[in-house]
Parts: sequence; C-alpha cells; structure tokens
Amino acid sequence: MPKTLKPLGIAAALSLIGTVAATSFTKNVHADNGCRMVHGRIQSTFTTTNCTSPVGLCTAGMITGAGPLNAATTFLALDVAPSAGLPAVEPSANLSYSGVLTINARNGTLVANDLGVLDAPDLSFTELERPAASSTGIFSGASHVFFISGAIVNNGTGFDGQISGELCFNDD
Repeated sequence: MPKTLKPLGIAAALSLIGTVAATSFTKNVHADNGCRMVHGRIQSTFTTTNCTSPVGLCTAGMITGAGPLNAATTFLALDVAPSAGLPAVEPSANLSYSGVLTINARNGTLVANDLGVLDAPDLSFTELERPAASSTGIFSGASHVFFISGAIVNNGTGFDGQISGELCFNDD
C-alpha cells in the first residue's frame, strides 16, 4: 500500500525546505555584502616599545595566511583580571583581559576590541575580536567577529595562534 504524507509530514518537509533555502540565501547575501570566512596565523611577542597600556601589557606581531589581514599587528591591553575574574574557581595565574588589537594591513587598518582569556598553567589562550568604528580603508565599517586561539610560546614571551571566523568589510 503506498504511503502518503500526512499534514504534519508535509509541514515538516516544507519547514526543512524553507530553512535550507533561507540558509542558502543568507550565505549569498553575506558574500554579496563583503562577508567572508577568515583564517590565518598570528605570531606575536610581548614588547615594551611604545607600550602605553595602563597595565603594561603590549605585543607586536604578524598575521600570515589570512589574505587581506596579512600585516603587522600590535595589541594594547586595557585591563586584566587575575583568576580570569573567577577567583573561587580559577588559579590566579589565569587572566581575562580586554584590549585593542590593531592590524595595519596594506589597504587599511582594522582596529578590533579584543576580549580574551589566558590559561597560564596550560600555556593557551583564546580571544574574541570585534571590529571597532575607528578602522580605516577597506575595514571602515567592518562588522562581525573573528576568533584567535593558540599557545603561549618561547618560554612565555609570545603567542602563536590561529585566526578563524567571519569578517564583513568592503574590499572593492
């Protein structure tokens, strides 16, 4: 006996088709609006040269393998919290921090508000980068977020991380 779709089955099928179509449309709109996935590598070291951080924490580095983000970088910490702000459950060596990551690319400067966590005992870190209004060139008006995660290297004097996420900007 042939099976027929019941009203609930039809509604589920239409919902699935609508979700797939909407997802495809959203991805196309993002591509048309200059949004793209970003991937690359960032390597940086602590520096005191020109460091105006109120907490004395700055880095200088380089991004590679990230297309328009390939450039020299600087990071300026604005504040840090020992125990990642959770003293009842995290070791004091772990830090949460907020600062400004500046990427001086060929076609503009991307300034990102950086929010991170450093896990000192495990020699690792992760950060959320949010484009700031002060970005210039192709990054003027940039939006969305990207992430940097990696390891503390060179006896605690630097970072080696991977960049991933989505960034929307005008690269015409």
